[in-house]
Amino acid sequence: MNKIFLTIFLTATFNLFYAEEGLQINQDVYPFEDKATEQLFYSLLFELRCPKCQSSNLSGSNSPISNDLKREVYELVIEGKSGQEIKKHLIDRYGNFIVYNPPVEPATYILWYGPLSLAFISLVILIYKLRRQKRK
Repeated sequence: MNKIFLTIFLTATFNLFYAEEGLQINQDVYPFEDKATEQLFYSLLFELRCPKCQSSNLSGSNSPISNDLKREVYELVIEGKSGQEIKKHLIDRYGNFIVYNPPVEPATYILWYGPLSLAFISLVILIYKLRRQKRK
């Protein structure tokens, strides 16, 4: 019985040691002079997509390219660029894919209007079939 408790205790201690080590992620620290620039930086990190981890924003990604982009966004914010200027710079470099909400333009019409069009067409077909079924 004591061997079981000793084994459980040692296993738990060993796991806690490595779990604590895993939590110590190498996070970059970005110093800011005021709250406005800090807010702009972190809001951009949430709005911009990681090019490697396609379902994650820059804030949630720790890939090398996202770390480079975070550094680039930080430098642009410190230079005094606005959020729109930074987004435009990154869109010019990476395309509309870099932002979660791509702008409404001819190239992205299908993204914006496709789902609504499909829903409308489905509704029209449903109404047509229901009316046709009533006639029978």
